[in-house]
Amino acid sequence: MGSSPLLSFLVLTYLVFMFVTPSHSSEYDVAQEPAPPVTSRKIPRNSEKVTMSLYYESLCPYCSSFIVGPLAHVLETDLMTILNLRLVPWGNAILGSNNTIECQHGGDECYLNIIHACAIHLLPDLVKPDLSDKYLTIITMQKQHFNFIKCVEKLYTTPDRKGAQESWEECSGKLRLPTQSIKKCYDSGVGKQLVLQNGKETDHLKPAHEYVPWVVVDDTPLLDDFENFIHYVCKAYKGKSLPRTCSSRRNTSINKDTSLQSVCHASEARSGDSQGSTR
Repeated sequence: MGSSPLLSFLVLTYLVFMFVTPSHSSEYDVAQEPAPPVTSRKIPRNSEKVTMSLYYESLCPYCSSFIVGPLAHVLETDLMTILNLRLVPWGNAILGSNNTIECQHGGDECYLNIIHACAIHLLPDLVKPDLSDKYLTIITMQKQHFNFIKCVEKLYTTPDRKGAQESWEECSGKLRLPTQSIKKCYDSGVGKQLVLQNGKETDHLKPAHEYVPWVVVDDTPLLDDFENFIHYVCKAYKGKSLPRTCSSRRNTSINKDTSLQSVCHASEARSGDSQGSTR
């Protein structure tokens, strides 16, 4: 009988643990959750970090060039220690009746915009300690969803490109990502809700976006100087020490040679030049 109090304590502890410990959803459950509102997206933030948002559409060739070129390059630099990078797929799409989405470059663009949104929703940032720092500062590494989107953009825009679905599934396989979760996100309608939220955010930009790619750094649109985004990120940073990428560019600036012919104009989409839609 002397062991009864101990046995009772162990049983009580087990029951408390069972009720308090949260359950873990499977990867498929994640895709079925309601889409988070734009204003409450869980973006890893640091009060000193600079937020840069890229508003784009998946099949605008100039968006593709920007993503696989300068944006991909900067993710390999220490600028990422001060940067919160957000990708917002919607671009110049138009919301029609009954939530029909009309895309500037056809139905495949609508489809891939949703696939991109699903990847952004499902695949979080990767972080790891910077072992070169004696204080073991945690830094943001390349985004899983960015690597996926970059792969799709590069693969789908090649001359011998494959179909939209085959392209993203190939990239998902190469990167060992949860292909079925992304597909379920699309099939369940969650992806479309995410894209509609992106559309609401894009349509409420002030000033209104005129073309894509459209880059905003800490609520300041860069307009036709978007290719010089590193300069603006470094300038907006309020922390104590700038990353080396900023120091090496402090007195330099990319020549402002971005032609407005090198963007996809929203006015063309609104004038009825959109080539396809999705429901």
